[in-house]
Amino acid sequence: MSSRPYELIVFGATGFTGKYTCEHIVSQLPTDLKWAVAGRSESKLQNLVQELKSLNPDRLAPEIVTSGLDKQSVNELTKKTTVLINTVGPYMLYAEPVVQACAQNGTHYLDVTGETPWVREMIKKYHSTAKANKAIIIHQIGVESAPADLLSWSMVQHARRTLSAGISELVFSVADLKGQPSGGTLATVMGLFDKYSISETTEAMKPWSLCPTTPPRSSLEGPTLFQKLFGVRQVRDLGTLSTSIQGATDATIVHRSWGLFENGN
Repeated sequence: MSSRPYELIVFGATGFTGKYTCEHIVSQLPTDLKWAVAGRSESKLQNLVQELKSLNPDRLAPEIVTSGLDKQSVNELTKKTTVLINTVGPYMLYAEPVVQACAQNGTHYLDVTGETPWVREMIKKYHSTAKANKAIIIHQIGVESAPADLLSWSMVQHARRTLSAGISELVFSVADLKGQPSGGTLATVMGLFDKYSISETTEAMKPWSLCPTTPPRSSLEGPTLFQKLFGVRQVRDLGTLSTSIQGATDATIVHRSWGLFENGN
């Protein structure tokens, strides 16, 4: 992959999430990064590049790559880069050709979806292909579900190294979250059941639905009837907590990472 012209391409760079991604790259990543912004509108991409130049005039501006969402276009796009960040959603409508092309071409793929039924479908279809071509496919690296996934790994490592102890349960509490869903996020939620049945969605949202290995037997007590009905529980030191849709989504990703790390070993 060293012969590819770019180390990183942001696909869908002019969208809501794409712009934030590009701004972070400009302010945080190495100035010698060989990267490009990609999308369907060259004029919008040019405007974006000018905005990025104003944020950091001292670094080289990203190059521009125009690409549609059809299979041929994304196949050519994914051959040009080592890593592709896909911010074009709803993913269940537009992203499968991108995942497929990355898996086939050995290109590492990242996205910020929270569409767990779609993620489950992509894993079933393309995990083996990606593994054979040494492509790393990582879904849900945004608010869903990077914080929970990375913190789980970090806490387990800390407990093992400093306390020589394992972890039976991790509970995360979010006290404050600044921000709000974008229009694209709301459209995704509304359209989810148009593509997936209730049974498919229910199955995908089970905690171990994405785990590639057999789940362990838990010694923990299951939720009470009250907790199942109202989604509220008491946790020592954290107080009264309520559940959320994001919590269920995060759990599937955390458990998948556990399985990919050879059952946490």
